[in-house]
Amino acid sequence: MDVYEKSDLNTVRRHPERAKYDKEIVAAIIRESKILHVAFTDEDEMPQCMPMIGALEENEQGDHILYLHAHPSSRIFKRLNQPDIRIAATGTILDGYVLALSSFGSSMNYRSAVLHGFTSPIGNNQEDKTEAFAQITERTIPGRWDHARKPTPAEYKGTAVIRVIVDSASVKIRSGPPVEDKKDLADTELASKVWTGVVPVHKVTGPPQPTDYSMQGPLPSHVAQL
Repeated sequence: MDVYEKSDLNTVRRHPERAKYDKEIVAAIIRESKILHVAFTDEDEMPQCMPMIGALEENEQGDHILYLHAHPSSRIFKRLNQPDIRIAATGTILDGYVLALSSFGSSMNYRSAVLHGFTSPIGNNQEDKTEAFAQITERTIPGRWDHARKPTPAEYKGTAVIRVIVDSASVKIRSGPPVEDKKDLADTELASKVWTGVVPVHKVTGPPQPTDYSMQGPLPSHVAQL
């Protein structure tokens, strides 16, 4: 399996047994989390962190490419529409609440991926921009690109794409029951009074709610699959 090389930048030091560096696992978590938190420093060297929709793809060389979309006049695009600006992006999925005998031992089950990379602007290359739009749309709502109208020239002009070459990444996963202190486990009175265990968290969708001008007939397959 293809993996990211461990470095000072991406090595997980706290609970290293929870770390993974496999590119497929990184991509799966980023794609499932949907919304990424993208961190960078602005022109004044002030830290910024923005929630953004992104698409993580693999090029012919096996490198991960992250596409983000923004407004052309936004601060993040003005900053990141330059070559070699370093960014970090994180996607996190909450899988459960972990309740231990102590508040200190209580935690959450989660899957989290952190990407590090550098910007590589695509400029106004229409082919690259169309590909980025399609990837972002498909990673957000699979099947939507071919079902809906394609962007107009005005929409192309009014939407910017940020391309990031990912050169480092890691995953951290916590799963399973609480990890209890041995003294707490030996305290039968404490155990008799405190509920312990895991409350799983699942993301579910509700019934589709069509507009009054929506197409008639059976749901398109990509809507039903959501």
